Amino acid sequence: MKNIFFKIFGVIFNGDIAMYDRYVWLKKNLVVINENSNLLDIGCGNGWALHIAQKLGFKKIIGLSWDQKDIEKINDRSKNTNQFELIIGDARKLNEIDFNFKFDAIINCENIEHIIDDEKLIRDISNILNNHGLLYLTTPNILHKETYGDTKIKDPPLEDGHHVVRGYSKERLEKIFAKYNLNIILTNYIGGLFTRNLLAFERLFPNKILKILLIPIKIISNFLDNILFKDSRNNTSIGIVAEKIEN
Repeated sequence: MKNIFFKIFGVIFNGDIAMYDRYVWLKKNLVVINENSNLLDIGCGNGWALHIAQKLGFKKIIGLSWDQKDIEKINDRSKNTNQFELIIGDARKLNEIDFNFKFDAIINCENIEHIIDDEKLIRDISNILNNHGLLYLTTPNILHKETYGDTKIKDPPLEDGHHVVRGYSKERLEKIFAKYNLNIILTNYIGGLFTRNLLAFERLFPNKILKILLIPIKIISNFLDNILFKDSRNNTSIGIVAEKIEN
């Protein structure tokens, strides 16, 4: 029952409306490159992206999280605990993890903004990505209008689980990526006016029952934003797909 509930409502219920927008974006853009494609999700959270990868047919799926509770939740919601390989690890020390092979796809959703040395993160990702492999990255859009409850950046920034930067622009990410042989092939701006206002409402009244009641409104908000505010540079998040090019 838990597994069925999670597959139907998991992302909507366990995350805010912004997370649901990223779920829709990743589901639309994630592709299997070949019949033996493998995937790494850095900062896998409750495992929502792992389930997308499984349905698409990735042969090897690894989720990386620093939180043991995340790993326990994923195992609890999965019928077969062997369908994913789950690793406790720190994204800031990705280069210290021995994966024994490179990946065809790497997901890094809402993670880079928590890490001070973002260039090291991207370098480490590039080093474990196969040539022509794809990186799927989402992060807050620096151009978006601030929403009630947005994380206030500490001065100096502190890696305590909160954001160390308010967000990124495509241009800033492009500059970092270019240093490590990553070429941006797709850019989307995710989460428009309806998402932003609903997100502010959710943060004003954090309540699990309210989350359930808002499920249909979340779905409608995402639908309307994709029609009326698709790829507006003022949207809440930026979604990037980048290809690893040969040295």
